[in-house]
Amino acid sequence: MFGNNNGKDTKGKSSDSGRSSTPAGGGGVNTIDAKTTIEGNLKAGGDIRIDGTLIGNLICEAKLIIGPKGNIEGDVECAQATIEGTFKGNLIVREELTLQATAKVTGDVKAKKMAVLGGSQINGTCTVPYSGGGGKMSAGNPLKKQQGANA
Repeated sequence: MFGNNNGKDTKGKSSDSGRSSTPAGGGGVNTIDAKTTIEGNLKAGGDIRIDGTLIGNLICEAKLIIGPKGNIEGDVECAQATIEGTFKGNLIVREELTLQATAKVTGDVKAKKMAVLGGSQINGTCTVPYSGGGGKMSAGNPLKKQQGANA
């Protein structure tokens, strides 16, 4: 039964046939584990899920998910976001932001669309709908370009 069958069972199916190696949209999903803390700036070309702590800025080309025990302290720009945990900083979401009932957000939020579930907490300003106005943010400090614009 445990002989060399090259990862296939007796019916010819792969032993991990229930799992997909990549999400439907292509590219992988980056995950920061609940017991992990990262200090520094990140840039993700695909989806990213934070269940641990990120202290720094994040630019995500796809979807950001902050899990129920996840925490980000820094500025973020992403295409989509779902927040279940804690976020402190400035957030720009180019498409849709969803704040789950357990979300705690402190800082300025700008999003094209936003769904706020009962129980979520926001301490800051919200600009919805937000259509951009200045292009992408700089990688070092996502909001520096907007805040430091010449008058």
